[in-house]
Amino acid sequence: MNNPLPKYAVWNNKGGVGKTFVTFVIAAEYASVHKDKTVVVIDMCPQANVSEILLGGNGTGAENLSSLLKASPRQTIGGYFDQRITSPHAKTGTELSFLTAAHTFNKNLPENLFLVAGDPSLELQAQAINQIAAQTLPANAWANVHSWVLDLISAITTQHPEAVFFIDCNPSFAAYTEIALLASTRLVIPCTADGSSARAIDNVGQLLFGLGVPKAYTGVNFASRAKTAGMSLPSIHVVPLNRSTQYDKKASKAFGAMYTEIKDRVGELRKQIPANFSLPGATDAFLDIPDAHAVSVVSSHHGLPLGKIKIKKYNIHGIDTQVNADPLNRYKSAVSSLVSLL
Repeated sequence: MNNPLPKYAVWNNKGGVGKTFVTFVIAAEYASVHKDKTVVVIDMCPQANVSEILLGGNGTGAENLSSLLKASPRQTIGGYFDQRITSPHAKTGTELSFLTAAHTFNKNLPENLFLVAGDPSLELQAQAINQIAAQTLPANAWANVHSWVLDLISAITTQHPEAVFFIDCNPSFAAYTEIALLASTRLVIPCTADGSSARAIDNVGQLLFGLGVPKAYTGVNFASRAKTAGMSLPSIHVVPLNRSTQYDKKASKAFGAMYTEIKDRVGELRKQIPANFSLPGATDAFLDIPDAHAVSVVSSHHGLPLGKIKIKKYNIHGIDTQVNADPLNRYKSAVSSLVSLL
């Protein structure tokens, strides 16, 4: 069954841009605003950080994730991949068993928010995935393997046709990241104000869309393989300009200059692959996200969605951390604007 609702991958070919926290806050906010939808976070990052936040935050979330990892089979994306490695070309019928109601572990979350938890074993499984996908028989081996998360989503949407998905992706373009991106229809690319974020935009163009690939690799690069297999690539939907230091509600000059470079590079991508952008206007894809200050620390540590954070002091590893009204309200407003674009 094809899911008519969007599936968002949150990815950048660069670490440290805040994509995991962005995934958490937009998924929780989306679930809160759209109570008629089932919101599913699929954690495709071996560090499983978004899983820990959703499952209760630092300490508690790690313990709850550990309980899912100790289950037999593991109630994680890695547990699902274990079964697909032994059945790479056919669904197992057990896909729904890997879906966790996040609210049962973290009462601060909306009841319509679900999780397919992350798993450190993704790194080990990547080698097996590559070997199976490279087999010459069956002829569609590459497509079958790269449909594993699509198969998972299909099973979930059979039971929850109103489901919307947020897939937290690892920065590396490993096999499990390829599978995650092919399961999505829209791409959210968080960036920070630095040169490596600008270069990462070029990397997205090359790795995902096959732009500027050397001739020696034109037939075997990811975009070519996906096209040959008849698999669709996600469209670039929004580029949050994350952690901008603001003055009078606008990014400061230094941050603004770097963000201009990022916007220019995204603009070059739009010129080359206009069909792979889902919002029509050249500036529609960009949104300033201010520095969350203590808000992100408190939210991550306690597993709190933004709507549950109060203006008060929170205990973080024995230290009182104050959440102030202005940064909280600015961050809430920015996230609300981001969610309105989804």
